[in-house]
Amino acid sequence: MGLAKLYQYILGPKLYSFYASANSNAVKVVPYTPNNLEHYGDNILTSISCASKIILYASPIILPFYLRRDWLSLDTGVFATKFVVVVCMVSIASLVTRAIGRMTNPLYPHFADTLISAHSKYNHISKSSMQQYDFQFKSWPVDFDVREVENIRKSTAVLSSHRPSYFSPTDILARMLSHTFGISLVYPGSMSLMSLVLEAPLLEGRCKLVLEHQATRNKIRTRDNNTIDTMYVDRTKDKSSENGRTLVLCCEGNAGFYEIGVMTTPVAAGYSVLGWNHPGFGGSSGAPFPDQERNAVDAVMQFAIHRLGFLPQDIIVMGWSIGGFTSTWLALNYPDIKGLILDATFDHLEPLAVPRMPAIISGIVRQAVNHHINLNVAEQLRGYTGPVTLVRRLRDEMITTRMLELDTNRGNNLLVDLLTHRYPNLVTPQTKSSLETLLSQPLRVMDIDLELQAMLYNSYLEHHSVDKFPVEIGVDMTDDERTLMLLYLTKQYMKDMDSAHCTPLTTSLMLPPWNPLQLTPSNQKNNGNVVASDQIDDSDKNSSQ
Repeated sequence: MGLAKLYQYILGPKLYSFYASANSNAVKVVPYTPNNLEHYGDNILTSISCASKIILYASPIILPFYLRRDWLSLDTGVFATKFVVVVCMVSIASLVTRAIGRMTNPLYPHFADTLISAHSKYNHISKSSMQQYDFQFKSWPVDFDVREVENIRKSTAVLSSHRPSYFSPTDILARMLSHTFGISLVYPGSMSLMSLVLEAPLLEGRCKLVLEHQATRNKIRTRDNNTIDTMYVDRTKDKSSENGRTLVLCCEGNAGFYEIGVMTTPVAAGYSVLGWNHPGFGGSSGAPFPDQERNAVDAVMQFAIHRLGFLPQDIIVMGWSIGGFTSTWLALNYPDIKGLILDATFDHLEPLAVPRMPAIISGIVRQAVNHHINLNVAEQLRGYTGPVTLVRRLRDEMITTRMLELDTNRGNNLLVDLLTHRYPNLVTPQTKSSLETLLSQPLRVMDIDLELQAMLYNSYLEHHSVDKFPVEIGVDMTDDERTLMLLYLTKQYMKDMDSAHCTPLTTSLMLPPWNPLQLTPSNQKNNGNVVASDQIDDSDKNSSQ
């Protein structure tokens, strides 16, 4: 037995399932069944890992408790040392037990040989053999390293208007909060316990993508040396739908995984789709701090361009919920994309985070979300000048500051901020107040003459040769006329969906966004971009479940 194979037995990945031919034309998923030695050894190691994570998350509470009671004595230190030694001995014994179990299992040695072969000579053939197995992604070879192409582009930096006050007591506490349990509160999907709980649904989701859509899994290395777990559904050769030539790059929410996330909607609509997991989610390494998030999504985009062969103008970026942060960063840095879809997305984290935390630490929370976990969605969106669609959930319970009250949906604030930046002469104190009041109700009740407003808007674009923002329309209008134009633009930019936050997006809203700098047909009544904005029939709702 070689050292490489012995290493796989001792420290190799957990094997979940493998794909087997059911007959000449079908493939089925066969769960891997470990023997008792491997099963018990793996369970003990998993329990030790989970316990250590719980202790880490609870440390900000446990340590002050011990300090107040003077329990951190020499005797306590000796006891803790003995306890750690025992845990280490149990861990070593479990590793050996698991290794023996794997050696005596008829399937694992064959899998170990396949994985070793892929690592020694990684090519299409060895990857094809390796993809017959579903296993812990940490052992998957790297398919694409962004550092190989990094020298051909530079990212656009966006500096927050908030300036950190370093070394202040508040900032020190905010930094501690962010780097202990704070980031897990913002991104609960990054907790290893979450991945453990969702292990079965994630496996089922991956297998479904592979079996039903021939999806391929790839590992991407970022510039900060994280590795990102991705899944690609290729529809470019599907002649039944023109959508296949467009790639939808999906950015998930704070507890979303590509296996069970927003990929389902564009896949159902016939697009080519690329999903990825945040740093620290599922098979991705790292933690979802803003800098790691930006590096991750940048690497995924570079993979789409240089490995999958898509041009930016053939890519729609889709972000759900907190995924609006990475998707707007992509739009800012790749302004030639086909469009941006922001589903159930907010403007900034602070208005949502502060009310949900104890008032006594509100100052620390503000410092944390403005400097250490600064998700400046609205700020990034202002820098993007291309087509964008905002999807607002009418019964959203997550991004409202008062439960289920539509006027407190932070998607409204994101829209107003965008319109203010793109059409500064339309947004006056009076028209802004009127628009905010109207946004407290569904878009379908906003009864305006869409054809007339479209004609006025198109006429302005045509006569002023507008090709960039800001658009100066509204200088000679009254406030009532400005309000009507803002309502027209609202119906073009925003789409309502009568659902809660986590309901899958209906395929009727999976359309390329409206281009605000391009002349559009004057007949807007039957324009899908408008009809879908305020009416979703029952069949659409059912198909999204």
